[in-house]
Amino acid sequence: MNSNYNKIPLYCQLAESIEEQINDGTLKKGQPIPSERDLCKQYNVSRITVRSAIDELVRQGKLEKIQGKGTFILGKSIVQNLGNVYSFSKEMEKQGKISSTKIVTREKIKAEPKIAYHLGINENDDVIYIERLRCAENVAIMVEKAYFPYQGFEFLLDLDFAKRGLYKTLEEDYHIVFNKAIETFKACELNTRECKLLSCPKKQYGLLVKRTSYSNDKIACYSTIVSKGDSFEFTIKLVS
Repeated sequence: MNSNYNKIPLYCQLAESIEEQINDGTLKKGQPIPSERDLCKQYNVSRITVRSAIDELVRQGKLEKIQGKGTFILGKSIVQNLGNVYSFSKEMEKQGKISSTKIVTREKIKAEPKIAYHLGINENDDVIYIERLRCAENVAIMVEKAYFPYQGFEFLLDLDFAKRGLYKTLEEDYHIVFNKAIETFKACELNTRECKLLSCPKKQYGLLVKRTSYSNDKIACYSTIVSKGDSFEFTIKLVS
């Protein structure tokens, strides 16, 4: 296991542990999760940590709180191996659902524990952070956040990829080709900033796509995409 895992906030570790139990069937849909007291005892953590982990899983659409009854499992994530290197955002572009991109933020930051873990680097290492709005007819429909290790990707701070696109520029001008990717999908509740960027009411539910991209089998980028729930109808065709 990556050594940076131990630097991830405790509530995130607990949330991941509970999510693993949901995905492997230990905790089943419709079943209540253990009480806060039992979770504190089982994982040797504080009640604040337990509540933060539960709130995170509620935000992601994994758990549901029912007043006076408790917290219940909503369902597990579906992880689908699509065979070839697949990109949700590229697929949306091919289908004509994304026509333009607007850069919101592009800067060098320090890697917080969770980002360091996903990139396989050390906490507080320099990272290039790029936040973009993916738009259809100038209406924002997706918020994309991408993190690159600073070392080897310094040029991204000055690169003009507004017209041709980030990943296409990396491939054509810098010969950085993503040969492998892991992409997962799950329901989520948009946070206040995401609702503002997408011009939608608070308490909006949507789709969260998390992607780890590899170049020459080495992690080159970790990214997330959030979209409103009414923006897409997503279909996968499976052929034997």
